[in-house]
Amino acid sequence: MAGWMRQIVQAAICVMFVWFGMFDLGGWAVYKGEAAREAEAVPASMHSASVSYYEAQPLLTEPVSYESGKELEREKPVVKAAALPNDRAEALSQESNQKVVYLTFDDGPSKNTEHVLSLLKKEGIKATFFVLGEHVLEQPKIAKRIAREGHSIGNHTFNHKYERLYGSFTEFADQVMKTDEAIYRTTGVRTTLFRAPGGTHSNFDQGYFDAMAAAGYQVHDWNVDSGDSKRRGVPASEIIATVKGSKLADKLIVLLHDSAGHEESVKALPAIIKYYKSKGYSFAPLTDKVEPIQFTVAKKLKWSREKVTESQRAKLAHFSEALGRSSRQAQAEQKEPVLILHRGEERLELQPAEYGVSKGAIEVSLLKLTEWIGGTAETDLDNGVIEAYMNGNRLLWLTGLADRPSNQPAGQIVVPVRETLKKFGIGITSFVYNDEQREIWITE
Repeated sequence: MAGWMRQIVQAAICVMFVWFGMFDLGGWAVYKGEAAREAEAVPASMHSASVSYYEAQPLLTEPVSYESGKELEREKPVVKAAALPNDRAEALSQESNQKVVYLTFDDGPSKNTEHVLSLLKKEGIKATFFVLGEHVLEQPKIAKRIAREGHSIGNHTFNHKYERLYGSFTEFADQVMKTDEAIYRTTGVRTTLFRAPGGTHSNFDQGYFDAMAAAGYQVHDWNVDSGDSKRRGVPASEIIATVKGSKLADKLIVLLHDSAGHEESVKALPAIIKYYKSKGYSFAPLTDKVEPIQFTVAKKLKWSREKVTESQRAKLAHFSEALGRSSRQAQAEQKEPVLILHRGEERLELQPAEYGVSKGAIEVSLLKLTEWIGGTAETDLDNGVIEAYMNGNRLLWLTGLADRPSNQPAGQIVVPVRETLKKFGIGITSFVYNDEQREIWITE
């Protein structure tokens, strides 16, 4: 920036801040410290030493009150709150109002699953599919597509036959293991996610819960039942009405079905997504870091069976141990994953040293981010000014660049992803951030 231009800019900035504290002239906008606005967004436990950070100073301005629509906020769990301080994935799935929807689809894959996947892709949403082993083997291409498009896959037993699953834990465990293998051999995914056919209430006793937990599985029920399986041919209008009539909470796990005979569920899906978006919810897939919602154990079961024996429990546990599933310590020692940003078919991969989390915001290199989205950015390091251009639009904002370490290259200046993209008119549709997967999908 030329000397005379710099003097004009500095003078204008000083005058405006003296009189108004901020300005908005001719399309120029002041950067009011998104990192500062997000200072209370994420629990301190998320600022783990295991995350690699830039050595850059954070963007500096005076802290302001938290505003709706900003990055991340403290988790308000529905269940098992004591377990959540280390639940980084779920906390990072939350939007500004802590409201997230986990769409889940049971009993597939089937031809209906293809339509569901296409709708989700159009909306930029990731969901979770609890699949039956026998259907995975019948529809391997669709199962592979679920995994390829970034959705989560969960185990829903092999054949869904209640009397066999809940008549004997031996049969139940055999179906869980058989389905686990079918999923892995078809898609390459080893899942810890599990949903009991019919849900756990009056089907699971404590022995089932304990055996599944010992084997490293996470059993997920739901808190929104779409009602699409209460009888055959439930019309889309009724499914939509049931969802809209369900109680809202910060965390919603929605039960839907994508198996044969659930064409109406597919028809209802766009309206369901639109409804939750209108309520300010974001969407995310379940991961092994999301604390499950589980029904209480019923005082009386539907089934007459023997209690789970130690040998039955040990068999399932040994199966999982052979896969390394129950070794949480080994998972904690895994190398930090790369951060992947998706925009249509384009993607930007950032190594652990190229991104970080600061005060609740995912931060990346300003220069890399603007270059990737087709813009340019210039920094006036002496005066702490960033000037960026994209599609003929010019943005100017103030930062703490002047206070950065003297040995920090300009190329290592970091900015919050969400708020920086927002300035360019680009939004984030969904993201996953856990110890194994860190990906962000943005609008095209």
